Amino acid sequence: MQFHSGALDVSTLALEKAGLSKTQVIAATTLGTALEFYDFTIYSFFAIQIGQLFFPSASPVNQFLLSIGVFGVGFVVRPLGGIVIGAYADRAGRKKAMVLTIMLMALSCALIACAPPYAVAGMAAPFIVLAARLIQGFAAGGEFGPGTTLLVEYASDSTRAFFASWNFAATALGLALGAAVATLVNVSLPKDALLAWGWRIPFVLGIVAAPVGMLIRRRLEETLSDASSARTHRRGALKAALTTHLKLTILGTFAELGGSVSVYITAFFLPSHAVRTLHLSSTASVASGVISSLVLFVAAPVAGKLADRFSRKRVLVISRVTLLLAVYPAFAWLSAQPSTLMLCAVSAFLALFVAGQIVPVLVMIPELFPKHVRATGIALTYVVSASFFGGFSPFVASWLVALTGNPLAPAWYVAAACAVSLVPVIWLRDRTGEALD
Repeated sequence: MQFHSGALDVSTLALEKAGLSKTQVIAATTLGTALEFYDFTIYSFFAIQIGQLFFPSASPVNQFLLSIGVFGVGFVVRPLGGIVIGAYADRAGRKKAMVLTIMLMALSCALIACAPPYAVAGMAAPFIVLAARLIQGFAAGGEFGPGTTLLVEYASDSTRAFFASWNFAATALGLALGAAVATLVNVSLPKDALLAWGWRIPFVLGIVAAPVGMLIRRRLEETLSDASSARTHRRGALKAALTTHLKLTILGTFAELGGSVSVYITAFFLPSHAVRTLHLSSTASVASGVISSLVLFVAAPVAGKLADRFSRKRVLVISRVTLLLAVYPAFAWLSAQPSTLMLCAVSAFLALFVAGQIVPVLVMIPELFPKHVRATGIALTYVVSASFFGGFSPFVASWLVALTGNPLAPAWYVAAACAVSLVPVIWLRDRTGEALD
């Protein structure tokens, strides 16, 4: 018990030494994650305008596809960003890594906001957009590992899940803010003004937010000790994660599978599925996306509190099993009575259990990796799960609907992912309330 108390004193000392409150630490750490998903959302909203300005020689359909294709390139480099910046965080420190990622995100927003159109810059224009998406994808891949690690290491032993939960809550906040800003710009400007300059406004706002986060992050107290950094220099964090801790890396990746698939289906696929397959309005789609994001934002810290009180595994298993059993009836209910209200209700209901299964895993994985490899370990498990399992989920779900002709097929996909990701949880140790190294 004395060791547990000592860990609490260390986290409190870090807060006092940095001169920041707990709220400021959470805000500084999660701002980059929120900015990542804000950027993700606004680009997808203005993909048509970007296609028209930067790929004008193509047909309208091909303009949109090229714009989305460039957007997808960012997902390709996310794993690389996670590995490189995660290893950097384990070698040079979490604080330096997080300052780097938010600088890169600001650069990406600036490139998009200031990029000259094809009519002015010729072939250089689409390459500027491509470079911006590559930078954003690299930074986004590297943001989550150091951010989650620092939150876990700043927290006391009794509040780690609550602290870590805010990094997931930030993703939901970024989605909601992005959708809200994009919608406001869309309805406030005529089409000509929107195409000429209006679509750039949300990216400019992203540039403005980045320096604020950078200044606060510079005040954070580093949680990586010199001894841990020295061990990383000797062994290499990536090598350790893929050799000594390979079993944990694999188990962690598959434990996160259910959460990655379910959040991408709930937040990204379901709104578009409602328009394309159930023939609801685009207004209903946007409304459901914003509502599910807000529910995720509120539910995440609640799930963190519950995981700190009742254990990670208990909250995780209850949430994952509930989602596994409820997702098909929820999809069936929506398909039988499609309406804006029903879509919003189903999205909100599913979001509750999505948060309940993601947050416990989010804190379990960094708790199991030793400090000198922690940021790399969480980055590896997250980017592989999110980029490959999560990122491709909307495509797989759409393919299943086309293949079977059944609008309920995506529900079986989510249920299968939840079932598979329950298995590795058996072998993951629950360290609720234990002191970390």
